[in-house]
Amino acid sequence: MKKYYVWLGMILWLLGPAYAWAGETRDLQDCFKAALKRSEVLLNQQELVIQAEENYQKSWGAILPAVNGSYAYFHRQAPGLTRSGNTAGSSGQQTLKLTGDQPLFRGFRDFAALNGAKALIKAQKLARQWAGTQLFRDVAGAFYTRMAVEKDLSLLDNELELYQKRIKDLEDRVALGRSRISEVLTVQAAQAILKAQREQVVGQLEVAKEVLAFLTGLDQGIPLEDADAMPLDIGSWDLYQAGLAQRPDILAAIKNVEAFKASVEVAKGASLPSVDLIGNIYAQRPDLHQNGIWDVEIAVTLPIFTGGIISANVKTAESQRRQSEIQLSLVQRTALEEVRSLYHNVKSDTAQRTALQEAFDLSEKNYQANVKDYEHNLVTNLDVLQALTAYQDTERALEKIRYLLKVDFNQLEAAAARRLSLMEELEK
Repeated sequence: MKKYYVWLGMILWLLGPAYAWAGETRDLQDCFKAALKRSEVLLNQQELVIQAEENYQKSWGAILPAVNGSYAYFHRQAPGLTRSGNTAGSSGQQTLKLTGDQPLFRGFRDFAALNGAKALIKAQKLARQWAGTQLFRDVAGAFYTRMAVEKDLSLLDNELELYQKRIKDLEDRVALGRSRISEVLTVQAAQAILKAQREQVVGQLEVAKEVLAFLTGLDQGIPLEDADAMPLDIGSWDLYQAGLAQRPDILAAIKNVEAFKASVEVAKGASLPSVDLIGNIYAQRPDLHQNGIWDVEIAVTLPIFTGGIISANVKTAESQRRQSEIQLSLVQRTALEEVRSLYHNVKSDTAQRTALQEAFDLSEKNYQANVKDYEHNLVTNLDVLQALTAYQDTERALEKIRYLLKVDFNQLEAAAARRLSLMEELEK
């Protein structure tokens, strides 16, 4: 008997996590946290940030002194000896030195490159932040879409139960001779159509689960919890328009313009003279005793003719700068149009939800009144069926607009850069 309890305890211990999982729910923030950890887009963007930071270090390296060690062995035929037979002779010379090169002036292009690299680092970080914003929008859409479909499926099941109850009542009335069999068949036909609709919604639910699981990596069967309140007052348009100045994609485009402006200065700097301070320390050289163990020189290089390469590089950089300005204008206009459209969508969703709530309340009362009137033979079975259909369809439309309102509201908040603090907190 004791052995039986041991085995039972082990089975319960193994099944414990499964039972714990069955009662565990995930809200929108939980799903977003999970998505942040597995998003390949964010991981790729982080690599771009690292590359931009290394390019900045390379720009610094062009300003700092460079030290190189070199060794050369020079072999030649010794003078005064012939080339024929065994009379040939040769001698060798070795040079071992350290060379230091400190750039003194490069037409200011080194500092321009440094500023451009710094701007690109900021641009890539902002691009990563914007990618996180887009991810939040995708997760919010998938989260509420799945919840909406699950709610729709639940309402369909409730409606099928009402139809089944209606069929049962009609069959009892047929048995008493108070209703015709055609009335039962009418309701059964409507129920069959509803079952077909239910199967369609089941398919939609599987797709919705798959999309959310793809984004978050969570199990498809994990239960969801809606912890966010219904947005009732979204505020004025001016609040959302002001948020456009903080949108990461707009700020990233501004930094890109700064970087390309710096590229123009780098290209122009190539036409100016370069000045380098070069020093050598010799450990071994052929004329070590005559010329000493070190020497220093200042080298000035002035480009006189480069075949038009410098001019072409300047024009290319200026064209790229203009492209970045055009892209900034496009990003700003697109952002404004996107936020304005989402704002109107949320306002429309809110108005629809209010109207549908009123319609739902009335349709529910109408259905209940038709059921009572049918008992007193004041209305037909078709009237009751139409009232039931209107009641359930209105409820389904109401629940859909509620979740659509949450989707559009989260899209608006993210598009207007009003969820940046949330993403920064979740990424910690």
